Amino acid sequence: MPSLLMLASGVGLVAASAALWVQASRRADHGFFAGLISIAVTLSLFSVVAWAATAIAPLPLTWVLVGTLALLFALRLYRQLQAPPPGERSP
Repeated sequence: MPSLLMLASGVGLVAASAALWVQASRRADHGFFAGLISIAVTLSLFSVVAWAATAIAPLPLTWVLVGTLALLFALRLYRQLQAPPPGERSP
């Protein structure tokens, strides 16, 4: 399992680098940038939480719970990073 966690962390690093490149080049819309950032943060956080959770309770159910929490976190972060609809004030 450590190789899977290292892979998740590496993909998070690649997504963060891609998000920085997209932001610097201004080639993509805000939604694409928000997606890359949410992937990078979620995978980095997922790898740490999954490592700690499996060290405490190495059960398959632990992976299901951590994966579900990571997916919910990614969706919530993506929604918050997206730009507000036109005609609506930002908070």
